Amino acid sequence: MKQAKTHTHTPKINPLIGLLGCIGFVGFIPLIIEVPDPSPFDFTFFAFFGLFGFYYTAKMSNTLIDERYITNQLRATTIANRIASAIIIAGVLFISNLENSVELYTVTSLLITVIALAFSLSLFLQQFLLYKFETEE
Repeated sequence: MKQAKTHTHTPKINPLIGLLGCIGFVGFIPLIIEVPDPSPFDFTFFAFFGLFGFYYTAKMSNTLIDERYITNQLRATTIANRIASAIIIAGVLFISNLENSVELYTVTSLLITVIALAFSLSLFLQQFLLYKFETEE
C-alpha cells in the first residue's frame, strides 16, 4: 500500500501568474459596450480578480510548511471568509430593498456582481493575509 506523499515546502510559482487577475476586467464589458443580448452572468468575470493573490503565493514559494504556517493559513482563511460573508450578507440586504423599484435583470446582475466580488476578495485576502502573517515575525 502506497503512502500519501506529504509536501514539506510550498510549490514554486512565477509571480507573473498574478497578472491573470486582469481577466476580471472583462466583467466591465457589459457596462462599457452595449451588448445586444446581455446576460447577468457576464458579471461573474469579476471573480477572476481573486487571481491577483497568486502574486503573494509566488512570493511565498519554497516556504517550509510547519505548524506556524498551517496556523497562519487557517487564520488568514477565517478572516478572509468572514469579510466575504459579511459583504455578501450586506449586499443581499441592500439589494432586497431595491427589489420593488428596480427591474429583475438589474437585481440579478447586482447580486451576481456582489457575490463574484466577495469571492474574489476572499481569494485575494487569503493569500495576502497569509503572506502578511508569515513575514511580520
